[in-house]
Amino acid sequence: MFFFKKKEKLGWEEVSFGQVKGWQCQHLLQFSNLKHLFTSRAGDFNLGKHNPTMFPEKGVDKNREILCKNLDLLYSHLVVLPIKHTDKILVLEKDTPEITESDAIITQMTNIPILITAADCVPILLYAPEKQVLGVVHAGWRGTVACIAEKTVIAMQEHFLVRPSQIIASIGPAIGKSKYEVGQDVAEQLINACESDSIIDTSSSKPKADLKQANYIQLDRVGVMKIYISEMDTGINSTQLYSHRMQGKRAGRQGLIACIT
Repeated sequence: MFFFKKKEKLGWEEVSFGQVKGWQCQHLLQFSNLKHLFTSRAGDFNLGKHNPTMFPEKGVDKNREILCKNLDLLYSHLVVLPIKHTDKILVLEKDTPEITESDAIITQMTNIPILITAADCVPILLYAPEKQVLGVVHAGWRGTVACIAEKTVIAMQEHFLVRPSQIIASIGPAIGKSKYEVGQDVAEQLINACESDSIIDTSSSKPKADLKQANYIQLDRVGVMKIYISEMDTGINSTQLYSHRMQGKRAGRQGLIACIT
C-alpha cells in the first residue's frame, strides 16, 4: 500500500499573452530561464494537426507561430512532438538526427521551444532547475498504462544525472474522472500500472478513470517530491478547453509549450 503526500492543486495562474490565453504553474515562474504555458482554446486557438478534424493545417501553423512570437520564442526552432500514444522518450541533443515519433522529450538544450498537443490526455512538464533539464510528457491512457511519466523521470536520471527529488512536476489540464468512462480492461490496466484502485470510480455502470491522479501516483512513486496539478478539466470546462471525448472532430488541441532560455 502507498501513502501519498497531499496533492498540490494551488499555485496556478491564468494568463494572457496577447490573443494567447492559458495557465502557468506559479512554482515554475521563479526560474527566469524557463518559459512555459498550458494553452486554452480561447479564440478557437487550435495547435494540433490531427484526424478527423475541421481545422485547416495553415491555420495551425499560423497559431503555432503566434504562440512562439507572443512568448518571445523562436518559431524557427520550434519542435512539435509527433505523439503516438507510446512510452517512447526522445533525448534531444545537438547531434539528435531527427525528431521521431514519441510521447515525451527530455533536453538540456536552450532556445528550443518544445510543444505537445492534447485534448483530454495529460500534459506534464518536468523541470530540474539545478541541472537545467526539461522534460515534456504526453500521457494518454496507453502512455499512462506504460508508465511514461515515470520512465521519463528515469531517463532524466540516466542521461543527465537528475535526481527525482530535484524535479518539479506540473500536471496540466486534462479530462477528469467524472467524464472519462473506460472499459473494464482499460480500468484494470490502469490499476495495475499504478498499483492502486483509487484512480477508478466504480460507482456507476462503467468505470471512470482519473488520468491526472494516475500520473501523480507514478511520479510520486519514482521519487518526485514537488507535484502541482491543474484542476482544469477538459470534460467539464468545455468553453476554455478542447475535449475529444466531448466534442469529437470539432475538438482542436490545446498545447503545452516549454523552453529553456
